[in-house]
Amino acid sequence: MDSYQTSTPRAALTIAAIAFTALTIGVSVVAPAKMGSGSRELAGAARQSSVPTPVIIEPASIEVVAARGAAFIPVHVRSVQPKRKQQS
Repeated sequence: MDSYQTSTPRAALTIAAIAFTALTIGVSVVAPAKMGSGSRELAGAARQSSVPTPVIIEPASIEVVAARGAAFIPVHVRSVQPKRKQQS
């Protein structure tokens, strides 16, 4: 009987998948957390210079006029009898 030999491409793909997973977590979670922790001065400056932007909404209200007739939808209900206990 031949002994089992792992194929090199499968092992290389496994290592590459683990490396890409670590890279993805590092870029999406760790890097933004580190960038945001040292920028307290920038956040304070942005908060002080923020001015509300005036917005005009035209029209100020929307009027919807519609009529709906009464509609009855037939519903079929199946009556189910509860199971009775056997008498002993």
